[in-house]
Amino acid sequence: MKKYKTLLFDMDGTIADTDPLILEAMNFLYDKYREGRRTPESEIIYFSGPPIRDTLKKEFPDRDINFMFEEFHKKSSTLYATHVFAYPNSKEVLLALKKDGYQLGIVTNKLHHLAEYALKCIDLDNIFEFIVGFDDVDHPKPHQEGILKAIDYFKSSKSDTLYIGDNKSDLLTANNAGVDCCLVSWGPRVLPKELNPTFKISSYIDLKEKLYGKSL
Repeated sequence: MKKYKTLLFDMDGTIADTDPLILEAMNFLYDKYREGRRTPESEIIYFSGPPIRDTLKKEFPDRDINFMFEEFHKKSSTLYATHVFAYPNSKEVLLALKKDGYQLGIVTNKLHHLAEYALKCIDLDNIFEFIVGFDDVDHPKPHQEGILKAIDYFKSSKSDTLYIGDNKSDLLTANNAGVDCCLVSWGPRVLPKELNPTFKISSYIDLKEKLYGKSL
């Protein structure tokens, strides 16, 4: 397989399993501001990826978006320690990749400080050298700005960069930036068959083996 130098990761659904947090926070808002009319869990799991402001605008069209944004983060901030989880073997593989010289970064639609907090909660802080959050760019994913900003920081190139995510928006982000894309299949979201990333993986072990054919 092609040798990459820079590995950029999406956050929710790729680095951190935040589905339990999103489900709990959204149901809290539905109960409080939508008279208990809850969106099915099978739909909520697809809220991971797009900017949360866009989701809140769609789910609460009659409410002030800034107010709902604050309410979501007020509730979700209390849930990180108990509702965010690391994926199996993520720490071992990420540390091995870092030791082997890969430049590791995150490009996410999550607010920067919340991305850092989530990493701390799942004991993955101090692994990623550079984080691009929602508030670090003028145009969030699937715009290419975040990936290009990370490439510039690492002094890498598009051909040396791989973006790793878990949904269609991540593939669009990579395509818009002109970099290769890896999609993960370990989350509950079903990847449409028509999506055609550079390659897919089913676990962090699979990621390492795909990158250079060596197991832990």
